[in-house]
Amino acid sequence: EKMSKTIVLIILCHLMGDYVLQCDFIAQTKGKNWYHLFVHCALYCVPFLAVFGWTWQLAVIFISHLIIDPLKAGGIRLHTRKTKYYIILSGLRIYYD
Repeated sequence: EKMSKTIVLIILCHLMGDYVLQCDFIAQTKGKNWYHLFVHCALYCVPFLAVFGWTWQLAVIFISHLIIDPLKAGGIRLHTRKTKYYIILSGLRIYYD
């Protein structure tokens, strides 16, 4: 039961950080501007911080988001030959998120 609760909390934190706390401007520019990416990653971590507190996993979430989001914004899609990298990185992000 505790594991189920944790999974639900992680999903809710992800949705809050990636969609609710991200404005359209940041969503459109985070792949082109490192400052906007940094702001997005910091905002993404806010719900995790609020729910789980300061933990080492928060740093992993921030860093993985900092690495993966520019790759996604840079055009790595499921129909390219980089599919396996996208899937691996997304899996890592889900695991650490």
